[in-house]
Amino acid sequence: MLAIRAPATIAYCQQYSIAGSDLSEKAGLVAIDATGFDPAVRRVLSDEVTDQLRDAIVVGKLRPGARLREDELAAQMQVSRGPVRQALVTLEREGLVIIERYKGARVAELYRSDIDQVFSLRRALETLAVEWACDHATKEELDRLDTVLDRYVNATSEGRTPQLISEVDLAFHDGLIAAAHHDRLANAWEALRSQILSFLMTRMALRKDYDAEWEPDHRRILDLIRAGDKESAVERIRHHVNASYSRVVDAMEKRE
Repeated sequence: MLAIRAPATIAYCQQYSIAGSDLSEKAGLVAIDATGFDPAVRRVLSDEVTDQLRDAIVVGKLRPGARLREDELAAQMQVSRGPVRQALVTLEREGLVIIERYKGARVAELYRSDIDQVFSLRRALETLAVEWACDHATKEELDRLDTVLDRYVNATSEGRTPQLISEVDLAFHDGLIAAAHHDRLANAWEALRSQILSFLMTRMALRKDYDAEWEPDHRRILDLIRAGDKESAVERIRHHVNASYSRVVDAMEKRE
């Protein structure tokens, strides 16, 4: 199961300040008991429930429109309904769940307008992140970004699954946000990142040539930040986000 925990920038720093551990793995409703949830055992039950539900939504185990019934989820995860309710509220803030009065919760369905809004905001946030990283990133933080890229390079061809590439992709951008040393920027990124990961998984499910260009593109961004070339780094990150937007739109159109 994927481990997509918030706050992401804190989780990123914890992971890449030590040896990175490997990360594992439309239409219609799916039964809750088909998702393979584990009993919640971590220190804060609502965090564990949130992580498992987020994972299931992002990788498509819970499909857009699927009803999320508190009693069924609580029974499967062996917790009370309280942590489940808290998790659903958190995921609603992240844009992955919709909670309707008298109807309960369901997995959000993302449309073209959602893509436009998410990526326009992402472009603004990452432009600011690059500008600030050029001024404030430490050598250790940039070295950690190298470590993220090296995880991809060192993976076998069989190991470069859509899940792995999507996770490493987001880890790189988490690290970029962290290197900016801009707290309000980091908070805004937290509210967006789960939707970005969901889009990444959609795109990666369709693209077979993605791994050939992933590492050089990200390495170029890192090299420009390390060189302090703010103007070129901003131009590069905007090109990168725009290209990602185009691929997500193309992936959505192919799914329709």
